[in-house]
Amino acid sequence: MVQQIEHSYNSLDTTSYIEDIKLSFREEMEKGCKEIDNITLELKMSRPFYKNTDSVKKQKLTDSLMRDITLNSKIWIEKECKKFISAIKDKPAHYILNLTFEKHEQPNKQICLQTDTSKLPFNLFYFDKHSNVKFYVLVDSGKYSGRGSRYITYSKLFGENAPKVFKRILHKNPKYLLYCRQFEGMNTILYVLNDKIYIYRIVQMKEYELDDYIKKFSCLILE
Repeated sequence: MVQQIEHSYNSLDTTSYIEDIKLSFREEMEKGCKEIDNITLELKMSRPFYKNTDSVKKQKLTDSLMRDITLNSKIWIEKECKKFISAIKDKPAHYILNLTFEKHEQPNKQICLQTDTSKLPFNLFYFDKHSNVKFYVLVDSGKYSGRGSRYITYSKLFGENAPKVFKRILHKNPKYLLYCRQFEGMNTILYVLNDKIYIYRIVQMKEYELDDYIKKFSCLILE
């Protein structure tokens, strides 16, 4: 497993990766806006005024509305892209590799971890000099999936433990940081140290070797 992780990091071109992240962010913004634009148009065109117009006039109104809606969305997308680029531009990032797993029927091989081999397998984490998370970008299934300025696990209150956990891990100088969404989502972070993989449960503030975690908490692992 550690060899697979090594290979992923050795193959990483950080300059190209940042550009791919930016492109994926824009694509997801455009996709989301398109869906909202269509719903907005349907709602506007469902009003009595539009229902009672003839087909030619109705089409002209539809085209005009769609142009206005699309223009507003384009302006919003550009603003969001500029903010996103500013948040990650020229800042040193920690590249946190995504792991996935497959379940097997054999009693001793219930879970087989694998490295994410998609186009975008790394999350980006930005820490300040005190090891606090200042900004992070999550990817899932090879595309942008979310961002934030505070790591909050599944609860804003319990997420207050996250800075302490990251500080403890980073002070150990791990070789790599890792992430596996199926392991309780944002409640866990993994790392490699001395060729062993450890997993830290953030809310509980406890860490385990990977095999021990799987044995103890297999019921919490998401499908």
